[in-house]
Amino acid sequence: MKKFTSRLVTTCLRVGIIFAVGIALIFSSELELSGNKMQAIATPLTAEAKSYEGARPDRQPTSDTEKDASGVLDNIREKLNLDQPIAPSTKKFIESVKDNVGEAVTPAREAVEKAAERGSSDRAN
Repeated sequence: MKKFTSRLVTTCLRVGIIFAVGIALIFSSELELSGNKMQAIATPLTAEAKSYEGARPDRQPTSDTEKDASGVLDNIREKLNLDQPIAPSTKKFIESVKDNVGEAVTPAREAVEKAAERGSSDRAN
């Protein structure tokens, strides 16, 4: 009889725990669905725009814009020293690179050709 009562008690406890967990899940999902009601509601501080004015492509730039653009371009030209001639050392470097390009490219081209030949012979086997 003691075994029966102890099993009955443990079964009732398990059923009670499962029931409590189910109720908790139901309430948590209910609170989750109505979560928007719990959020704070505030009015915006700035007025909303009723319409937006976009840039019109048919408009020509005004003289103020042209003056600003030329000022910016002059500033860039001055900062990058674009008006000054290329230094002689830079010219020598560019010429040496042009002359040595063939030396740098030829070994790479040969390596690619050898790899292509090996690949085609491997496929034939």
